[in-house]
Amino acid sequence: MPRIYADFNAIEYIGDGDFSAEMALTGYGTLASLARQRIRLIEGMSLLLYEPNDIECEAVAHFDSSRKDPAGRLGAWVAKISDHRQTRDCFVERESSYVHPCLVCGNDFAAQSNTLKNFREVCINCGASVMEPMAPPQNVT
Repeated sequence: MPRIYADFNAIEYIGDGDFSAEMALTGYGTLASLARQRIRLIEGMSLLLYEPNDIECEAVAHFDSSRKDPAGRLGAWVAKISDHRQTRDCFVERESSYVHPCLVCGNDFAAQSNTLKNFREVCINCGASVMEPMAPPQNVT
């Protein structure tokens, strides 16, 4: 099960008596964590979400076509947590690497730009999107 960085401040609890929750998987830390592990989200993928030196929990990836992504486009990934009471302490340090490889060719997006101001959204080597790890599922248009 891949261990993916997640921002637990984005957790949304579902229902009053239900213990389920979901969390938007839209942050840069999550995107970079996926890219470094060369993972593309797929529907139903099991994930171990973690906040460094804080908490972690198991979840399942789901593409919600009714949500908007950070760019305002319809459709975004969420992590479904069946029982938020199952969160536990996490003693994993934050990843020290700032490398953000292209999912398709492995070329480092960070190395393609001199500054964050000039960060590229498309790989200069192969043309793949920086958002490839969070691309919508193949069957969603």
